[in-house]
Amino acid sequence: MNQRPTITRAILVHAESEVIRRREPYDLATAARLADIHPDRIKYYCRIGLLQETPDPDRERYPFTDQSLYELRCIEYLRLEEGVNLRGIRIILDLARRMESLESALRFHQDS
Repeated sequence: MNQRPTITRAILVHAESEVIRRREPYDLATAARLADIHPDRIKYYCRIGLLQETPDPDRERYPFTDQSLYELRCIEYLRLEEGVNLRGIRIILDLARRMESLESALRFHQDS
């Protein structure tokens, strides 16, 4: 079946991460290095809700996934290259996540 690209990937193609898929989450320092973003900025994005990751209360660690890194790149692309403010980025990410969820549900129902 030929899948349409998700809206996130269609709109934000320039932000695509070069990260190899892996199952274990990345820690903050590794995520910062791979996304080329200062760790304090990533913490800020988490604190204001741009990223959905929350620290592990026992270890105060952030469990970042490949999707997290992709979203970090999208945030930085929108902020630096397109001049979108953080409120606008929040709206774009929320809509993109909703679209991906709906597309996933639609594919599930089409395959059933």
